Amino acid sequence: MSGLSGLEPAGFPRCSRCPFVASGSAATCAACAARTLTPVAVRHCKTCSQQLPADGTSTCSNRICGYPWPAMRGFSRVDAIAMYTAPLSQAIQALKYEGRTGWATIFGRLVVGWLNLHPGRSAGVTHIMGNPSEPDRQPLQHIEAIMAAAWAEDVTQSWPLPHPDEPMLTKLRPTASSAGGGRAAKQSAAREHAQALRLSGSIDGATILLIDDVFTTGSQFHEVGRFLIGHGAVDVRGLVLARVPWRD
Repeated sequence: MSGLSGLEPAGFPRCSRCPFVASGSAATCAACAARTLTPVAVRHCKTCSQQLPADGTSTCSNRICGYPWPAMRGFSRVDAIAMYTAPLSQAIQALKYEGRTGWATIFGRLVVGWLNLHPGRSAGVTHIMGNPSEPDRQPLQHIEAIMAAAWAEDVTQSWPLPHPDEPMLTKLRPTASSAGGGRAAKQSAAREHAQALRLSGSIDGATILLIDDVFTTGSQFHEVGRFLIGHGAVDVRGLVLARVPWRD
């Protein structure tokens, strides 16, 4: 970052005007974003990262969290970098629906920054995979763009991120969207999504970290996790940019 000595980051989400936008590091962007993003609550579900009720109960109301692991549930836990609130929610939508690709670089740095800051949460991970986007998604395959950026930002090759040209998990065909649907619609769409996946290479005995942009009910994580476990994985964890506040 030659020539940037003494300069300060512009602050998330003013990333496009930041002096570090082109040559910043995962550590710089993660520290900057942490000042603006809404953190996961101190008292949160250790399985899905949702804030627990204010009455002090330790039971999460998400029914998927009650499924026994690993007999039924498709993931052991899902961590979130932050909650799905503005301005993070707006930045995710700008990448996902407007194709503003600069956000992929920032999100890739946030993923690598989180991994570097929480090595214990990813201990033993042998494979990191993106939850695949639609093969013909427009304006872009946003998860693949984030994963490619994360691979480029992991300059020390500290994490088993896949080369952008060699993803292990891909999606073969478009499936129904679950956006705006109720629980039953999300579960149906999640099953269809998992049935459209293809795995390249063996994952026997693997511990997998699955990356996605947003976690809502966990239906898709559950179904993709069951797919991976069915192909030999022994543990599936998740990391998302944002956790949508839970609604019963």
